Amino acid sequence: MASTLRETEDTVLWSCYRAGDERAFTELSRRYFSALVHYGSKFTPNRQIVEDAIQDLLIRLWLNRQTISQAESVKFYLLKSFRHQLFKTLKKYTGHTELSLGFESKYAESASIEELFIREESLRLFKDKVQDMLGQLTPRQREIIYLRFFQGLSNEEIASLMAINPQSVANIIQRAFARLRETAPGASGLRSIFYLASLMLLFYKPCAVCS
Repeated sequence: MASTLRETEDTVLWSCYRAGDERAFTELSRRYFSALVHYGSKFTPNRQIVEDAIQDLLIRLWLNRQTISQAESVKFYLLKSFRHQLFKTLKKYTGHTELSLGFESKYAESASIEELFIREESLRLFKDKVQDMLGQLTPRQREIIYLRFFQGLSNEEIASLMAINPQSVANIIQRAFARLRETAPGASGLRSIFYLASLMLLFYKPCAVCS
């Protein structure tokens, strides 16, 4: 049965969840837990705050399952709902809004001192470059790029999530890429997309007040 649930489409699981199927709800929670944690970590490095927000969201979803409508995109619905819930949770705390840039090497125990030094120095230089580049983008640009290229949301979904119109989303993405090309001269459009996307994965920090 577990393997069957794992192969079931989101929309089918969502319909079952709305009908009170706890197993379908558990599978959806499992399926998107990591994505929600990853998104939440871009607003705060405090894992407990993120997990508290996810727990509050899941409780609310389950208690209100009979009144929640069918979702065309379950992923979009969960991201949007979680974003709203996380902002509410963050308001209860102070001093937890800075993104941590700390890294720990998975190979620290087996690497030599020379290898560790080279790796740490390379990472430091890369982080400095990333900070310079991201400093040229606005918090809203960073969040939209993240949602578009990492979460796979459409311009229309992002517009709905952030309460702006789809054309504004497209314009913001274009301006972000234009700014990146200014920061990294010689980068092609496609190369800029992948480079910027890789930076978002590591260092993206959205703005908690841009709701």
